Amino acid sequence: MMTSRSIVATVVAAFLCISANALVPNAHTNVPTRRDVLGQAASSFLAPLVIGTLPANALEGCGRASHNCIRTAWVAPSSITTPEGVAQTIRDVLNTYPQKGQAGVDCNGWKIVNDALESDAAIITLEFKSCVGPAALAINLGQPFIDDLKLEIGKDASDKFKVNVLSKSRMGSTDVSVNRKRLIYLGNQLKEKGWSVPDPKYPYEMSP
Repeated sequence: MMTSRSIVATVVAAFLCISANALVPNAHTNVPTRRDVLGQAASSFLAPLVIGTLPANALEGCGRASHNCIRTAWVAPSSITTPEGVAQTIRDVLNTYPQKGQAGVDCNGWKIVNDALESDAAIITLEFKSCVGPAALAINLGQPFIDDLKLEIGKDASDKFKVNVLSKSRMGSTDVSVNRKRLIYLGNQLKEKGWSVPDPKYPYEMSP
């Protein structure tokens, strides 16, 4: 993060650089006014600070080498032709997930934080609470870790409905495959309904 001193230095440097260029006009350009010079300096300073925003209705990604975050997509069968049909299937599958967890993960349950599948956002957000093992006892005061699952309705290149998926741990540099096990369970339920579901992989497992 830039300090106040470094911000001032950046503004001054940009101003001096543009001012110097402005003092050497050529035969084919008009001499810039003081307002022009100040405007260019401000633009040069502010441009590096502008952070790109995500497109509307887009999930964030995972870190390039992440061991505790999975980003994938599930594609609906062609028999599902409306977003309402997608939303209903997703809710039905989520409701099959055991509140006591499965495969040794999510022992402390889960809840829906926000269900906006049928709004313009087309997204549902859930929280899952981990089992309390040695790691939780050692670094989280004996409290379960919390993971976030976000599912967003969209369409693929062939105009089929799909669900963009983000399953991510809030703490730690690794999740001992918790996010993978969660997505395998949900993905298997969808496969039984004819969905196309790839094996969930962490970014570090992807080919460069």
